[in-house]
Amino acid sequence: MKKVDRKLFCWVSSLAFLGGALNAYAIFQFSLTASHVTGSLTKIFIDLGKFDFSDLKPLAFIVSSFFIGSILSGVIVGMGRDFELKKRYGDTIIFIGVFLKLIEILLYNREELVYFISFFLGLQNGLFIRYKGIVIRTTHMTGTITDLGVVIGHCLRGSFETKWKLKYYFSNILSFCLGAFIVSFLFIPLERGVFNFLSIAYILSGIYYFLIRHRYYKLKK
Repeated sequence: MKKVDRKLFCWVSSLAFLGGALNAYAIFQFSLTASHVTGSLTKIFIDLGKFDFSDLKPLAFIVSSFFIGSILSGVIVGMGRDFELKKRYGDTIIFIGVFLKLIEILLYNREELVYFISFFLGLQNGLFIRYKGIVIRTTHMTGTITDLGVVIGHCLRGSFETKWKLKYYFSNILSFCLGAFIVSFLFIPLERGVFNFLSIAYILSGIYYFLIRHRYYKLKK
């Protein structure tokens, strides 16, 4: 089972990588963040206070799209709070990969594409509630960096019960940053090809999940 846990850990890291990469693509292509709802909400109300409505539409659509994606995630995942190796997780990641490509074909270089990116990131971000006591988020790092800081603070106080979480938090943050770095490195030479890379990577991540799931139930018999 430990091997399954390690593979599952790698899978979650791959989703953080893809979350960072997809958000970086939105920034490069549209100068808009697709997963950071806090900043978008703040900007909306700053603009409203200044009676400046020039950015209201894209920001409102990004927030709404992310929110709708999270609603769909709640429908898919259901009421369980703890992560389980359900088939729907792999199906959802493959769905994201396939539809990313379809939407890109229809909307490449159009602003509407970033709204769908935000929708898919909201869907991805809502897939997990808790795994081994850790709240898992794979599309933005605010909560993860906060949790990492808290655990480091505990260690500085001499309390090491949660020290094991450091590995997860560091890996999640590094994976997210690596995704953004790879997109920044590939964006200019590949341009549209970056989106093909992300679409295929999501599909492969979903397939990898099913391999982990198959291994888990084989060991359980």
